[in-house]
Amino acid sequence: MKKVSLFFLYFILGLLLVPSISYAGKEANTYQIPDVRDDYCGIEINYQYCKCAFHDEFCDAIGMDQGSANSYVLGEFREWNRKRIQAMGVSCLLSDGDWNKSSWTCTTCTGGDVREGTSCKKPKDDAKEKECKEALKDFEKNWEKYSDFDPAIPVSDASYEVQQYNRVLDEIATMIAEAQALEYDMEIDRQIRLDLRAYKQALVQNIRNNITKSIFRLAWVTYNTVQGAKGTAGSFRKMLNPESVVEGVGATMKVIQAHIPPGAKKYQFDTSKTKGKVKSAAWNATLETLESVGDPVAIATQAAKDARTAAVGGPDLTPQEVAILRTQHLQNKKIDKTLAESYAENAARRAKLLVLEKQIAGKYNELQEWKAKEYSRVKNSVEESCK
Repeated sequence: MKKVSLFFLYFILGLLLVPSISYAGKEANTYQIPDVRDDYCGIEINYQYCKCAFHDEFCDAIGMDQGSANSYVLGEFREWNRKRIQAMGVSCLLSDGDWNKSSWTCTTCTGGDVREGTSCKKPKDDAKEKECKEALKDFEKNWEKYSDFDPAIPVSDASYEVQQYNRVLDEIATMIAEAQALEYDMEIDRQIRLDLRAYKQALVQNIRNNITKSIFRLAWVTYNTVQGAKGTAGSFRKMLNPESVVEGVGATMKVIQAHIPPGAKKYQFDTSKTKGKVKSAAWNATLETLESVGDPVAIATQAAKDARTAAVGGPDLTPQEVAILRTQHLQNKKIDKTLAESYAENAARRAKLLVLEKQIAGKYNELQEWKAKEYSRVKNSVEESCK
């Protein structure tokens, strides 16, 4: 799965066409089934499934035998082609083409000819009709200027189709903001687990200097990047609570806490910018606009790096204090329990992220449907005015 910004290539529909067949007044495009190995495996589906299906490799990694993997890959490939062919047919009809379901061929009229049934004919010489036909000839390119996709038109005055398009657009923005926040929190938790494991190793090896450095670096990253009431932050902070650790460590924890801006995360991913980006772009917002907000994983990684760089030093721990920490955090399995809670929380986040990605894909398809309906409404209106 693509990391955060993963989630947005799911929505690109590309159609592979054989070379156009053009002749007087017509142009025909036929859908060609792509090669499953070259165009589908590793691009649209995890390469491990294909390796198992066609080469009997990586089968253990996906938990399938070769026969099951082969059936799965070919079934998914057929469904993928079905959707692409359907999309081509819809696009053909929206462009006033003739769609042949049997041969998967779209035939459109060229050279100023107009379609009447399955035939392309020269337009009549009537001045008004000629003017309308000229307008309709470039309708594909310019249709939006006749539509209600215009920021100058108040939302309440726009067509029903455009109002619904804008509603779905806002829903997509909210979902993507939530997904990016989940990715940020997942990466922050992962970064803290790295420091927590380094701290555990120092305790196991009983290297006092490393214990001191590790616990203060862990505390600094935790306090500066994780919101107290969110996710596993409570587990991390509870373990480092100044009241629950030895005196020397606790004093420095209070110093670290004092440096944290009240009620705010110094490095938190600002999801409000995601929504703002979409809404400020109004009717013409795209997934690329959302992606330009930033990669939440990269932001989280840099946040942890910056926090480690700024980590304050604490007092050198006495052997007695180290012994207490070893009892509190190592012998009592506190570190292992905290790690387990973090993994469980991230598993829940990952499951929620998968649901969100499916919902976003569905909403994006709905968005295109409303745009297609506005296209049809506008085209019918222009054609009606030309009668």
